[in-house]
Amino acid sequence: MADLFEAGGKRIRPALVLLAAKCGAYDLGKLTPAAMAVELIHAATLVHDDVIDRAEVRRGRPTVAAKLGDEAAIVVGDFYFAKAYEQAAFTDSPEAVAILARAVMDICAGEVRQQAIRFRYDTDVDEYMRRIEAKTATLLAACCDIGALLGGLDDRKRSAVRAYGRLLGLAFQIADDVLDYESSEYEIGKPIGHDIAEGFATLPLMMAIEDGNVARTLEKLLESHRELTGSEAHEVVELVRASQGPARAIERARELASQARHQLESLGGGDAQVALAALTTYVVSRKL
Repeated sequence: MADLFEAGGKRIRPALVLLAAKCGAYDLGKLTPAAMAVELIHAATLVHDDVIDRAEVRRGRPTVAAKLGDEAAIVVGDFYFAKAYEQAAFTDSPEAVAILARAVMDICAGEVRQQAIRFRYDTDVDEYMRRIEAKTATLLAACCDIGALLGGLDDRKRSAVRAYGRLLGLAFQIADDVLDYESSEYEIGKPIGHDIAEGFATLPLMMAIEDGNVARTLEKLLESHRELTGSEAHEVVELVRASQGPARAIERARELASQARHQLESLGGGDAQVALAALTTYVVSRKL
């Protein structure tokens, strides 16, 4: 059960709970179970995602599914979900539990939506943005909202912090999708080109298809709605790397990060605001 946590991770989600609350009243007794709850939700989604994606490696280690089988992995993920709601209940805030529940429902709906467009490589950017909102931004927004709620922020500041989390999540996921093409397997702890190998078009690919230098070759490779062979997926990765796609995608991530930073201006300063602003730079420049 502890393998996924022992493998490390960025712990951004619990940090957002704590930092959002620190903009108001910081009660660690209520915040600790909330921070644990959001990280457990994240862990549960990763375990289940690895079953859906048939992934063998996560953070440089065998996934739960690869190690114990799909059936055990589903049960482990379910346990994490249950443990998360137990921890959320320890905050004594029914609203915090409800925020977390709504986020999980949105994540599940997003996963169903994603599976419905698998192998549709001509998906447009609007559809992609809706997908990553459900996949990543929803939970980061919920983390900020829970922290703001438990920290007693007024409605205006709470709304701003929640908007910050959403925009940060969008920037984070776009940057993550760029890393899927630009980094090495050693750096990100999972195979490169995982998304295209699984049949999902992400923003770097969408931007690459608009690059005249590689567009025709890419479109020919992706014209049939089917799973790519290993060599085809590798060729797509190399073509995207040779294009302006990753650079244009990361620029979009920077724009969203800047918008997220702008949302913090109403908080009135302080160390927590400085840390939240620093995260907007980190998410678009990280290598791991």
